[in-house]
Amino acid sequence: MKVVKTTLALLMLFALAACVSPQEQAARAAAQTQADGTECERLGFTPGTEAFANCQLKLKEIRAQQENTQALRRAQTPPPFWGPWPGYYPHPYPYRRW
Repeated sequence: MKVVKTTLALLMLFALAACVSPQEQAARAAAQTQADGTECERLGFTPGTEAFANCQLKLKEIRAQQENTQALRRAQTPPPFWGPWPGYYPHPYPYRRW
């Protein structure tokens, strides 16, 4: 019984750790924008110009494409050997019930 309580406590802790407040999201976005600006300056673009804005936009597009690629890879990764069971998801081999 103690194992069940400990497991539930850990699961609740992980669930709470995954939550992010709007302030934290805004801070992360601001930090990312600042990093993008620094990178564009390092590449030689002048802040306040159209080329600088295009540079920042291109960096955002690259990041979005990377996130999409990672999401596709996660979706295509096969499940672990212990599940899900046949019939739970479209399986390449038909599951026959005799």
